[in-house]
Amino acid sequence: MEQVASPRVVALMRSPLFVGVVFVAIVVQVCGVPVLTLFSGGGTWDSALPPAVVVTLTVLACLAQAAALMLAASRPVPAMMATVVLYLIVAVALAVPNWASPMHLVIAMAMFALGTARPTSVAVAWAAFAVVGALVALASWAASLGAPAERVIGFLLTEGVSLASTSFAGVALGILWAVLERRAARARQRALDLEEEQAAAIERSRVAERGRIAQELHDVAGQHLAGLVSLCDATTELAPAHPEQALRLIEEVRAEGRYAAASLYGALGDLRAVEEVIHAPTPDLRDLDTLAGFWRERGMDVSVQVRGDLDLVPVVVSATAYRAVQEGLSNAAKHAAGASVEVDVIVDADRLRVRVSNDAASRARTDEAHLGLGWGLDGLREKFALMEGTVDATDDGTGGWRLSVDVPFAEVRESVRD
Repeated sequence: MEQVASPRVVALMRSPLFVGVVFVAIVVQVCGVPVLTLFSGGGTWDSALPPAVVVTLTVLACLAQAAALMLAASRPVPAMMATVVLYLIVAVALAVPNWASPMHLVIAMAMFALGTARPTSVAVAWAAFAVVGALVALASWAASLGAPAERVIGFLLTEGVSLASTSFAGVALGILWAVLERRAARARQRALDLEEEQAAAIERSRVAERGRIAQELHDVAGQHLAGLVSLCDATTELAPAHPEQALRLIEEVRAEGRYAAASLYGALGDLRAVEEVIHAPTPDLRDLDTLAGFWRERGMDVSVQVRGDLDLVPVVVSATAYRAVQEGLSNAAKHAAGASVEVDVIVDADRLRVRVSNDAASRARTDEAHLGLGWGLDGLREKFALMEGTVDATDDGTGGWRLSVDVPFAEVRESVRD
């Protein structure tokens, strides 16, 4: 498979501005000093052709050599050979080899294009062929003049070293450029692949978050709606004989309905966040102040105390523990209206302990207050069991309630590695 020249090299070589700059720079070096010397009368003219003809043909050769670079982008080998032939025309056919030396620079540019567009072995082989061919032509021309052998050898060494060094330097730089271009292309491709992988990972995360929210909606709806139905049934049964208890149950129904609406609103807010912002973070223990503020605005006396660095808590543990605190505050609001609530979080080197405790309710609880409740705690126990953690929800013996969570980090990290 043939190697293709770098798009940037192609664009540069095909630019008329680039060709014009190269032509002006070369023609000034080739013709500047000889022309000034001739017109100042400080030199002799040995060529059979008039000086004006030689200068004109040399300028045209420089122009053609610079224009050949435009071909180097698509056909580097013919372009390189053309620059070498045009150099030999000036050096041999016009018999002004000293003028032609600056034309080596254009040959080096054509060699550079060759090195970027062809495999290393091919580019080096063509460069060697062109340099050797040019040296043979120069040697043949110098020998035909009848000059002494030492002068011929000196001329070949001087001109040959200059031509070979610039030519092979151009090829080497072209090869290096091609290697760097291929590395850059691979890096860009890797970046594109990583971007696609990241997009796929975000989409998987989005799907997983949707599933989590759907499960949460199911749990919330099941818990609260079951409680509402049970309380309504109990109210219907108690109303004829015990109207006062029925009224108290109606108050429980209203409270249950308010907290059901708040829970559903929060879950639906998460769902909207997932739809609108794919990478919206899941709340965790670092958001406890926001959660506590939510309940303070609704009249709850809640305090939060954190001991340890929450950043040390694994993400899955922190998010699930946040849900446990959320459940504990929700239950305290429903079953201990007006009671103060304390949230204690302790982060040790190897485990997390969270406790949500509330005092006794400021008003008596009905005998039916337990109806339809407990589904949220069961869900928490299942989640923490997967992390080898425990959930304990008990009466503290004074009418208050305590929800405790204990999770060892080592178990979680081991399960993540597995």
